[in-house]
Amino acid sequence: MKPIEEKLLLRGERFDVHQMTIAGSDGKHYHREVIRHPGAVVLLPLIDQDTVVLIENGRPTVGETLLELPAGTREVGEPAETTAARELVEETGYHAKRLDCLHEFFSAPGISDELMHLYAASGLTEGSAAREAVEQIENRIVTRNEVAQLIAEGKIRDGKTLIGLYIFLYSPLMQSIGSA
Repeated sequence: MKPIEEKLLLRGERFDVHQMTIAGSDGKHYHREVIRHPGAVVLLPLIDQDTVVLIENGRPTVGETLLELPAGTREVGEPAETTAARELVEETGYHAKRLDCLHEFFSAPGISDELMHLYAASGLTEGSAAREAVEQIENRIVTRNEVAQLIAEGKIRDGKTLIGLYIFLYSPLMQSIGSA
């Protein structure tokens, strides 16, 4: 389904908001606001096959600190793997010898065209994080058993993180990823 018309409503620092005009099955025209986003990455940083680096991330939007996988927005035209390497260091301080793209998914296709690329990061070496001044982030090292427990207790509520951690726990994709 292609929009009949689309116009820019707001140009933002990281994304833009557009208004689309779409045709309904009743012959009428309808307006929908959508976020046009350059895309993002989410990282599954593996200390080893059974241990992952999560971040405790203060999120002013929801007024909570969430337990998440590190992630970040792509620069316009930037390859996803470049973003993944940059965001891993910025948010966690870790450097990866290997980045493997496991999956791509739309974060919220009802309101945004943001395409996320999930990367497993392995062969990690610890370093200093380069967090933005407004980021309130702390690393949290978690074992496979702890991940399962945190999910079961409802302590992980971020969608991209749940996708990445379910792949970590249950997907055969993980068998091809080298350990650190």
